[in-house]
Amino acid sequence: MVMNTKNVLKCVFAFAILPTGICTVRTPAVNPSILAQSKPIGDCQACKVFVESFKQGLERTARGKYEGGDAAWEEEKLKKSYKRSEMRLIDIQDGICKDETKHSVQCHHMAEKSEEFIEEWWAQDPDESTDLFSYICVERLKVCCPTHHYGKDCTPCPGNHENLCSGNGKCRGDGTRKGNGTCLCDAGYTGENCDHCDIDYYQMYKDSAKIVCSQCHFSCTGGCRHGTQRDCVACKAGFIFDLDEGCLDVNECEEPNKCSKDEFCMNSLGSYACTACDKSCKGCHGDGPDMCRKCAKGYSKKGEFCIQDREDEDQSEKLTHTRYMTYIGLLIATGILLPKSTSLGSLVGAMVLSYILGAEYYCMINGHTGLVDLKDFDLMQLFHY
Repeated sequence: MVMNTKNVLKCVFAFAILPTGICTVRTPAVNPSILAQSKPIGDCQACKVFVESFKQGLERTARGKYEGGDAAWEEEKLKKSYKRSEMRLIDIQDGICKDETKHSVQCHHMAEKSEEFIEEWWAQDPDESTDLFSYICVERLKVCCPTHHYGKDCTPCPGNHENLCSGNGKCRGDGTRKGNGTCLCDAGYTGENCDHCDIDYYQMYKDSAKIVCSQCHFSCTGGCRHGTQRDCVACKAGFIFDLDEGCLDVNECEEPNKCSKDEFCMNSLGSYACTACDKSCKGCHGDGPDMCRKCAKGYSKKGEFCIQDREDEDQSEKLTHTRYMTYIGLLIATGILLPKSTSLGSLVGAMVLSYILGAEYYCMINGHTGLVDLKDFDLMQLFHY
């Protein structure tokens, strides 16, 4: 009976800890490149990616015969070279899209759709095979068009295909089954054939086949004749027109009250910015504690700087206390020596007096409070007596 009870308890314990053990098993790591696929691309672009991957396979397997005896058997018995053998095709297809990381999903999808057509293309005589891209993407899958063609029926782009859109743009939908064939002009160009300069650009060069447009000076708006600030049709906000210099920057910081009372103005070309004053300032005309109009509460002017009161006062009090204690010590030493030796005491006393006067004078000229105001004394005359 006891043994049965122990066995039952063991079973209960085993079933109790089994789920815990199972739940603590870590799930396999997932390939982050699969979860973070880039934005989908169009069918034509996906077909180009697939064809490029297939061509890489052709290059990879172009070294010669397949290693082993199967390819040699095929060449001997079926009169087929490895160049167009089924073994090589399988080898190529096994590596399709494996090196493609950015659009691998679209590449594999296009490979599945193209499988039948690839076999048709592969079965052709090598000397008569058409270009793979044209055969798969244009003729069979019909997701692309030849160069300089567009739309569902691969209509030719209008104009001279040697110089489409005057060389300053491209045909909308060029090479795809989309678009309307009109010119999509590059920046700075406009017009049906991109043969005019856009606003804020000027004509730098033009002949019967080409036009070159350059951007106006950054101070211009509404166009210009050439590229300097003197050639502007009008000036942008933040600039003012001068008859001699053209568009000149306006210094907005010269205007009163341009910024709040605790900010200072910084001018820039065509604009300005308001920047907070230093924390020691109450109003300022620049950055830093030496640019304050007035000192903020808790700060006092010391020379050109606003310095925090507490730190300055504490330091000053310590220095003054130390100075006075030094004076007292020297005077006590003089008083001890004087009864014992009048001449020595007098000499030491004179030296102590000279030291005290010199120290106080130094404090006075550096803005510190002394024992007396020495400005009214002629020290040379004092020492003379």
